[in-house]
Amino acid sequence: MEQLENNEIEKVNEEDRALSLILDTDVSHEVSEEFSLPDYVPEVRKIIKVTSEALPEGKYLNDTGSEPRLELTGTVTYSVIYTDDEGKLCAVPLTTGYEFGVNLARVPHISNIKTSVEGVTYRVIAPRKLTMKSKLKSRVIAFENNEVKENITPRSGAEEIYLERCQKEISALEIKEASLQNIRISERLESIKEQQMHPIWCDAHIILTDVKAQKDLVCVRGEVSIRCLLSGDGCEDVIYKTVPLSEEIESEGTSAGDMARAHARCVSLSISSEEKDGENALFFDLTCEIEANTIRNGEISVTTDAYSTKNETEATYKSMEYFKGLKAQNGSFTLSESKKRENKEISEIIAVLADPVYEKSETKGAKIYHHGRLLVDVIGKKISDTDGEVQYMHDYYELPIKYEADMGKATKNILAQCDFSIGKQSARYDDESFYITAEIFVSHSVYEKCEALVLDQAIIKTDKEVIKDSSCVRVCFPREGETLWDIAKRYRISVDEIVLQNPERGE
Repeated sequence: MEQLENNEIEKVNEEDRALSLILDTDVSHEVSEEFSLPDYVPEVRKIIKVTSEALPEGKYLNDTGSEPRLELTGTVTYSVIYTDDEGKLCAVPLTTGYEFGVNLARVPHISNIKTSVEGVTYRVIAPRKLTMKSKLKSRVIAFENNEVKENITPRSGAEEIYLERCQKEISALEIKEASLQNIRISERLESIKEQQMHPIWCDAHIILTDVKAQKDLVCVRGEVSIRCLLSGDGCEDVIYKTVPLSEEIESEGTSAGDMARAHARCVSLSISSEEKDGENALFFDLTCEIEANTIRNGEISVTTDAYSTKNETEATYKSMEYFKGLKAQNGSFTLSESKKRENKEISEIIAVLADPVYEKSETKGAKIYHHGRLLVDVIGKKISDTDGEVQYMHDYYELPIKYEADMGKATKNILAQCDFSIGKQSARYDDESFYITAEIFVSHSVYEKCEALVLDQAIIKTDKEVIKDSSCVRVCFPREGETLWDIAKRYRISVDEIVLQNPERGE
């Protein structure tokens, strides 16, 4: 079994190679596990919300069987927000592993896998026993790098076959994956004036605002947004911290002017408290990963036809699939929507957890539209008018996402990859409606699927010479749409010979 680096590209010596698609499919799989909570964690009375994320870890190619198989492993992380026996708000992190595989027609040169959590179901079996079940969805895209070569075969040995070739240049996709960049950020989050307040839940959003290709580098700019929910003595608070992000990722062979895109994800985040200078301060420790790639269109030469000027030739042709890069960039837009209010008992919003999910892409003319959903979870509380008792509650909304971009040309034959992430957000209720405003960031790449009719095989019959007209003067009246190559092939002479004998019409 051969282990692959993340999105590894096989290095090839030949210049003329073109990427073709082996596989683009969605794979659904489930993970389920029963968890026993440690003794130091309060018992569970009621679960308010479970957040979840899939983190890929390993990618292996198993080509020992009848067909190659891509094996993938990773971790599903849960953050369970719940109330204990005293009705206090608590949270506990849980993790479980996942693995799945997908069969491939051939060994890939580039493979890209995006795994996301589609849904989580849970059950409280006992005060310290929980069952978590996640439905995962993975999009698997695999390319192979095909050598573009001639297949010209003399039927019998011959020193000279007087071969004429017709070649053309095509613009074909080249993808270069940068090194996977691991980043660790540790900083002070905020001072806590109220000593009884303690952190119970936190998350991080990594936002990439600018991605540019330079010589052997991908330069990434953005920010990391940390959010922490504090609770204590019947009150809650959410604190925020924004840290600028600037990274240079190694990408051998990348040039300035190449298209570039990147996507980042949080791998781990922890919050700790420490007394400093007489006050209680919070600190965060974040680890994240950045994946980047660059896209360019390289010129490669393909043979579209061939024949011998001396011998009979049998030529067959084939349609060659290749891709052309249209766009790779990061962008953003503001989503502002309202929905009919579902839970009218909530009197105060504690936190809003919004997660954007990509679903599909479609084209119209030269425009591409990326569609998705914004999944919004509201954690709030209801305060009794009679005794002031606090009850924590949950509310949920789905909002459509649509991002428009210009491809530069009109085409329907595309392959698109897109990731959404969320930046600043705000939400509120009135008596009848829920309102949210959120900044959505987009990282996407669009490829055009192209076809070219090229030479498949040309068999030169060296034992059968072409019988040519012995006339001293030959007059040809070109047919409509006929080129010099067509005329030369019809009469089994070279294009250069036609140009030489017809200098005034050689162009």
